[in-house]
Amino acid sequence: MDDATSLPDTVKRLLTANGREFLEVLHPCVQARIALEGAHIISCVPAGQGDLLWMSPVDEQKPGTPLRGGIPICWPWFGNERPGPSHGIARTSRWNVAKVLDTGSDVVLTLELPRSDIKAQLPDEDWSLQVEFVLGKSLRMSLTTVNTGSKPQRLSQALHSYLPVRDIREARIWGLEGAEFLDQLTGVDRVRQQGAVTFSGEVDRIYQGHSATIQLEGGSEHYLIVQRQGSQSVVVWNPWVDKSARLGHFPPDGYKTMVCIEAANAGSDGRVLAPGQSHRLQTEIVRV
Repeated sequence: MDDATSLPDTVKRLLTANGREFLEVLHPCVQARIALEGAHIISCVPAGQGDLLWMSPVDEQKPGTPLRGGIPICWPWFGNERPGPSHGIARTSRWNVAKVLDTGSDVVLTLELPRSDIKAQLPDEDWSLQVEFVLGKSLRMSLTTVNTGSKPQRLSQALHSYLPVRDIREARIWGLEGAEFLDQLTGVDRVRQQGAVTFSGEVDRIYQGHSATIQLEGGSEHYLIVQRQGSQSVVVWNPWVDKSARLGHFPPDGYKTMVCIEAANAGSDGRVLAPGQSHRLQTEIVRV
C-alpha cells in the first residue's frame, strides 16, 4: 500500500485481527470495505439499503487466500483458460492506492497493480492495470488494462460479482431472454435462453453477444440492476448443493442466498490488445 496517499476523513485504513488490510469507507451516503490484496470489494451498503454484495459468512478473510464473495477480479485470464492460478493473478496480488476522493455524494477510489509485480508473475507480458470504484447510491467498478508491451497480448477477464438473493429458488434473472450461452457444465454451446433464468440446480453459463441491462429479482420485491460496459459476455453462476460442499470458505447452504452475475470478456469475447491499446471493463450495480 502506498502510505503516502492521503485519505479523506470518510476513508480509513484498516488492519483486521486476522492481518488483512482494507480500505474502509464510512460516508453518510455509503459504507464499504475493499481489501488491498486483490483490490477486492467485499461490501457496499448505500445509505438506507442492504448490502449490494454477498460475502460468505464463514470466510475468515485471512491474508494470502482468495476471498469468497464480493467482487473478485479475474485477470488477465478467466477460469483455467491459461496455465497458472485459477482466474489469473490479480485477485491474489497486492494493489497500491493511487487516489481517493470524496465528492460529497460518493467516494471514488483508484487502485493500481504495480507493474513490477505483474512482470514478476508474467515475465513474458507487459501490462498496466488499474481499478476505479465509485461508491454512493450505486456501486460502479471499472477495470482498465493497457498493453504496455511491443506485441499483441490476449486478455480475458471478469468482475466476478456475488449478489444477494432471499432464496435462490425464487430468484429470476431478466434481460437475457433470447441470448445464447455456453453451458460450462455440459460443454454444449449456443443454447438459447427461453424466458427468465431460474434455478433448480447448479448453473454455470457464459452468455455471449450480450451487453444489455440485466435485472435480478431476488424474491420478496428485491431487485438489483446490473449494467455493463466493455463487455459482450456475462457469466451466471450458482454452485448449488454438491459443489457448495466442496468449495472453500463457503457454507454448505450458501448457494441459497447468492448468485453471480459477472461482467466479463470470456469465451469468444476475449480480447487481443495491440501495443499501446487499452480496454475498460465496467459493471454497475444498483438497487431499485
